[in-house]
Amino acid sequence: MRRTMPMAMLAMLVAAHATASPQRAVPGAGWSRVPVLGTGGQQTFHRYCWECHGDGPDRPGTLALQVKYRGEVPARLDQRTDLTADFVIATVRHGISVMPSMRKTEIGDAELNAIAAYLARKR
Repeated sequence: MRRTMPMAMLAMLVAAHATASPQRAVPGAGWSRVPVLGTGGQQTFHRYCWECHGDGPDRPGTLALQVKYRGEVPARLDQRTDLTADFVIATVRHGISVMPSMRKTEIGDAELNAIAAYLARKR
């Protein structure tokens, strides 16, 4: 009886979590918690930027851009088509609005260039 109770409680918690957020388990349906990783700039973007600029209601960079642009441009950086590599590099190195600057010791030039090329790819 002692072992049965914790396993039953664990099963109930797992079932409750699955029921509470079913859209998170399906990529592309609603907010996705797990980004699809690619190679090069996309992978580097996910490594350094996704925590703030990813998909989801708890991403401060995405939320700040939603407020700033009011839907005129996508709030997620990887969905934008108006970014230039120079703008991305300058923004990361010097910061803008609530985004802090990132030093070369935090993100190297090669990694930043890969992110900039990835985000500017749709121009």
